Amino acid sequence: MNWRHFQAFVWLRWRLTANHWRRAGKLNAVLMAAVVVLTLVMAVPLFIGSFALGLYAIPKATPDQLMYVWDGLIVGFLSFWAIGVLVELQRNEDLPLSKFLHLPVSVNAAFLINYLSSLLRLTIVVFVPAMAGYALALVYVKGVSQLPVVPALAAFLLMVTAPTYLFQGWLASLVSNPRRRRTVVVAATMVFVLIFQLPNLLNLYIPRMSRMTLRESSRSIAQMQAEQASLGKSLEAGEISIEEFKRRSEEALDTFKNETQRLSAEGPQQIARIVGIANTALPVGWLALGVKSAAEGRIAPSLLGLAGMSLIGAGSLWRAYRSTVRQYQGQASSRKSRAPVKPASPVGKPGNRLLELTLPGLSEPASAIALGGFRSLLRSPEAKMSLLSPLIMGGVFGSMLLNGRQGMPELSSPLLGVAAIACVLFGMAQLMVNQFGIDRDGFRVFVLCAAPRRDILLGKNLAIAPVAVVLTAIMLTAVQILRPMRLDHALSMIPQFISMYLMFCFMANLFSIYVPVYLAPGTLKPANPKVTTVLLQVAMFLLVFPLCQSLTLIPLAAESVLNVFGLAGRVPVCLLLSLAQCAAALLLYRSSLDWLGDQLQEREQRILETVTNRAL
Repeated sequence: MNWRHFQAFVWLRWRLTANHWRRAGKLNAVLMAAVVVLTLVMAVPLFIGSFALGLYAIPKATPDQLMYVWDGLIVGFLSFWAIGVLVELQRNEDLPLSKFLHLPVSVNAAFLINYLSSLLRLTIVVFVPAMAGYALALVYVKGVSQLPVVPALAAFLLMVTAPTYLFQGWLASLVSNPRRRRTVVVAATMVFVLIFQLPNLLNLYIPRMSRMTLRESSRSIAQMQAEQASLGKSLEAGEISIEEFKRRSEEALDTFKNETQRLSAEGPQQIARIVGIANTALPVGWLALGVKSAAEGRIAPSLLGLAGMSLIGAGSLWRAYRSTVRQYQGQASSRKSRAPVKPASPVGKPGNRLLELTLPGLSEPASAIALGGFRSLLRSPEAKMSLLSPLIMGGVFGSMLLNGRQGMPELSSPLLGVAAIACVLFGMAQLMVNQFGIDRDGFRVFVLCAAPRRDILLGKNLAIAPVAVVLTAIMLTAVQILRPMRLDHALSMIPQFISMYLMFCFMANLFSIYVPVYLAPGTLKPANPKVTTVLLQVAMFLLVFPLCQSLTLIPLAAESVLNVFGLAGRVPVCLLLSLAQCAAALLLYRSSLDWLGDQLQEREQRILETVTNRAL
């Protein structure tokens, strides 16, 4: 590899990154440049600080504590590394391999240049100096037994960076289709989010262990108190002497102390056992496991982990190199292409397509807009990602519910159901409050068509209704399993959802008409929004949405007040009031469509200029 070529491509990658920052605005470019400079300046202090801290703390640490420190460093490194990879996936490839074909660079040099330049990331600059300083401190304090930790750290970095480079190379050839690229980005985002939720699963298990330890401790205290009471009765009855009483009391107290010490040590031992099993099963934990084994005087696990990580990294790097060679030779993959299969001719009369259906009770324009919008949501990867966010939020808060569901009052169950519905609607707010921005240039169809504007709004609201119903059903089922509701409360969730959804649609229609935002193609991210628009959107999320949805809590609040005064009895107050509230919400929504339709017709030219990025 030519060193000058490497310098040139590193400089080129830096210029491309700087230009990307500059396009996002001068303030963004200044802030990102300041972050880069600060990170580079902090690399040396991080190395020296971690080395000095290791010299102070390592002599006092147990092997398990050394393993925990390495696990923390590894988890932090992998978290920021995964975020960086996800950000790279959402952008087009800056230096695709096809650009190297026009330059006097060999395939080996092109591969090494692209791989080494991909390592120049902020995560490497921040974490590697700290990890290297800690590794050298281990060797300095513990001696030759910890010497394998230095090559093991290099093998760990190779094991992480090489599969990442292989994955990105494979992805570059896979996502030549932009729609497929967005789908892959959504799938990768979901995988990363699920991985980051693993600590919540661990939090479900740790309180369970704590409760078991607390029960055993309470049992030991009760047993000691019963034994002391029995000895006191025996002493009063003259069955034992004072000396015998003192001796047996001291024995009971010693037994209680030993049991307490055993229970106190059992929790950390269980945690250490779980972490050890995880480090053994996951290759990313072999570095921390090797440090613990070497501190205990066992060098074999450390050497085996070093060999395993080196093999994984080298194998991934070799696979990536073979992919580079095939790409140079014009081969997309190593598989042989299949012979094209002639499509079979359709047999019989084809069934009705989705867009050809007509929804009962709706006009033809409203039905067509609703079905077309629903089909568009199913085909849009960024919309899928946005619609799946309520399930992610539900998983996070559901784990909290599992930990604290003991001792909750009865009315907390329907309140959790309302919170689940609000969680679904809040997750869909990014789609609903900018309904015309998602259409982009397609909004011209609504401007040119002769459909009544109220039908456009109605169709837009109905397009997302099936998804909202499915997500709400999933969330309410989870609430019913974790915290069962009474039958009347469970039935009241149906009109409660309708009321909350209609109120949400009214608010979303209003914001879509008066605060439209241009969205960059392929994303839901606003492109260069105005400050007033951002402030109004923030006000909607923080003020208007909670205020509108809080009005739908009137049935539950009324039942709670009546229960306090003993006036409810067996009457399903919440269900009856929810039905009345649903009827009122339907009337309000239906009457608002005409007024909002007039507002849409009056402002549709301004909306068109904004969502198509034609505004001056």
